[in-house]
Amino acid sequence: MKRRVVILLLVAAAVAGGAWYFFAVRDQPIVLTGIVTTDEVIVSSRVQGQLEALNVQEGDLVKKGDLLARIEPSQWEADLNYYKSAEDVATAQLAEAKADLENAQLTFQRESQLYKTSVEPVQAYDQARTAYDSSLARVDSLNQQILANRAQKEKAQVMLGYTEIVAPINGVVDTRAALQGEVVNPGQALVTLVDQDDLWVRADVEETYIDRIRLGDKLTVKLPSGAERTGTVYYRGVDADYATQRDVSRTKRDIKTFEIRLRCDNSDRALALGMTAYVILPLKNG
Repeated sequence: MKRRVVILLLVAAAVAGGAWYFFAVRDQPIVLTGIVTTDEVIVSSRVQGQLEALNVQEGDLVKKGDLLARIEPSQWEADLNYYKSAEDVATAQLAEAKADLENAQLTFQRESQLYKTSVEPVQAYDQARTAYDSSLARVDSLNQQILANRAQKEKAQVMLGYTEIVAPINGVVDTRAALQGEVVNPGQALVTLVDQDDLWVRADVEETYIDRIRLGDKLTVKLPSGAERTGTVYYRGVDADYATQRDVSRTKRDIKTFEIRLRCDNSDRALALGMTAYVILPLKNG
């Protein structure tokens, strides 16, 4: 009799435990460990030269258009002055060549009339025509030279402008990748900027739960300090990522993950790049 009572009690306990798990444990939210991240903006040089000035330190706030650095400009200033001078010289030569052309054209017209009336020999006519053609070719050549010098001058002006490196966005200086006095090359990173209004929380969700998450869902994001804020899901991976639980016995299946991203209000600047952030994923149905 006692044995039967014990068995009944054990069965009742098992049923109660199962019910407790079903109604209490099973519906407890899971906590996803995420990280605050963003796309860093790498500011680089577009010309080669010595870094004459680097005006910012790590942690400095900058606005779009602020001067971050300057490349020593003497090379590009010299190029600009050279092509300006070359254009001026060619312009002066063009004025002289046009005067010569006008004179050669009048001479050729006069010789043409005389040649038609057989007053001048063909030799004088040919000389006048050749002189005219030569003057015309020189004018054309100088026009092309002026255009080429002007194009080189404009290029030098653009390259000179590249020696002043300005902030492309509002942000905070995350890293300085160069030092004042270094010789830098085109494409070489000088500083990286972070837009503090463009941070998001990235987390990986096991495929077991990914079907519960939709774009636009509001989830609680908990910071290491314990502070909480609402995050909005704006990205859900369409392809499975690496497996968090790999089946080595070949009796089950790999458990893969999907990336989700949430945007949170960061007007108080509580979020920082690289910070751990916990995403609370409720599991209650309905």
